[in-house]
Amino acid sequence: MLAVAAYLAAACAANVAVTLFGYAALPFTAAALIPFDLTARDVLHDRWHGNWLGVRMVALVASGSLLAWLFCNGSPAVCLGSAVSFAVAGTVDTAVYALLSKAPKWHRMNASNIASSAADSLCFPLVAFGVVSPALASSQVALKVVGGLLWVTVFLWMKSR
Repeated sequence: MLAVAAYLAAACAANVAVTLFGYAALPFTAAALIPFDLTARDVLHDRWHGNWLGVRMVALVASGSLLAWLFCNGSPAVCLGSAVSFAVAGTVDTAVYALLSKAPKWHRMNASNIASSAADSLCFPLVAFGVVSPALASSQVALKVVGGLLWVTVFLWMKSR
């Protein structure tokens, strides 16, 4: 399925960018790749609803974590940080999205993106770099939330066409 491939490719691209460029890649990954990933996960959640949703979500997040680990050649800290934060953020995103099942899609997608953006922005730098800078974490959350708003708009617009 194209959506699963795009989801996993965005996660891998983010990991490769951080491995190659370190901190310098974080604004790009936070504004574009991570929000795409979180929003695409929500789209898959809706597509799979009722068809082994729980198993598929666990497999999706686990696959992303495994690929995050595999695509971080030469940087064990980034590999571990990426795998752990991918699992944590994906789980948070899934839980919030499911809890808000009665809310309008726009609200569900953005609320789950906000919660998972915060989880990712705290988890990744702590595991990968050994520190969570309040300035870095807050700027990462802000970029991911804005990026998420844009990706939600794109996905919902495409669905309406």
